[in-house]
Amino acid sequence: MAGEVKFIRTLLRHYEFTLGMVITGFFAVIAFAAPLLAPESLITEEQEGLNLPAHFRMVGNHRQPLPQAPSQEAVLGTSGRQVDVYYSLVWGTRGAFQFGLPVAFGAALVGCLVGAFSGVFGGWANWLLMRLTDGFLTFPIIAGVVIANEAKRFLFYQLTAKYTFLLTPVSEMQGFHPILELLLSLQLVFILFTWMPYARLVNGMVLRLKSSEFVLAAEMVGATRGRIVSRHLIPNIIAPVIVLISRDIGAVVLLQAALTFTRFSGGSIWGSLLVFGRDFIMGNGGNPLRYWWVFIPPSLVIVLFGIGWSLIGDGLNEWLNPRTRFRPRL
Repeated sequence: MAGEVKFIRTLLRHYEFTLGMVITGFFAVIAFAAPLLAPESLITEEQEGLNLPAHFRMVGNHRQPLPQAPSQEAVLGTSGRQVDVYYSLVWGTRGAFQFGLPVAFGAALVGCLVGAFSGVFGGWANWLLMRLTDGFLTFPIIAGVVIANEAKRFLFYQLTAKYTFLLTPVSEMQGFHPILELLLSLQLVFILFTWMPYARLVNGMVLRLKSSEFVLAAEMVGATRGRIVSRHLIPNIIAPVIVLISRDIGAVVLLQAALTFTRFSGGSIWGSLLVFGRDFIMGNGGNPLRYWWVFIPPSLVIVLFGIGWSLIGDGLNEWLNPRTRFRPRL
């Protein structure tokens, strides 16, 4: 217990980690308390007709052309289409965690499996898997998103309309569309194109650790490969992987918001909020602060979320790096 307390105290001395934890913890509290901070409202017929998702609340008359300033009814005002900015920011926080955490941990799982397998077995397996990793590294993630969108559109509107299964049109089969949405979801696309750094990292560390004295000693006493991996390799590679995960969580959420803003794909609530308000970034007479609430709060939230996770990663990396762990703090 004393060792764990000492570890936490040592870690908290690194201001990057502490500040990152404060920022991320603030967002975590908002995400957890979202139903209390912004109770879900019933979808009105007017909102349903506008095809607004449940986590967007419309305030007032949607035909009103200009955003409404902060008021008692809408604490942070309304964006385009009279969407409540505060309501969307709160629920967007939960959406950011629901998107970023599975993507980062999923990519880490895939990458660690590939890197560990190739490093442990070596030879042709290592060469083949690392060439596969290099191939994925050269493929931009945005291209993957575009291909997934086109594949989804083709499968929905071409194949499902033409083909049948047991005399039933594929498009009418119960559960087909949800399965297709899952297989071509943005989260899986992100995992497919973000696992490679983990594979490279783990592969390099496994290859280096394989020749270390404690691993060679374990092999000499007859330890199996599984025991060597679980008892000697994993404990030594888990720390850098955690650093990379913490940085990726914020990065994938930022990328999701960017894809939503550019209308490639996304589904980010924060990104959609910026889409609703982008026509009002330059207000009357070119005054950028005329409708400040439509872009400053969403932009600030997105940037802070990314900075929080990045600071956690930097703090962990500095603490785990022997060359900087014992460096005097200024």
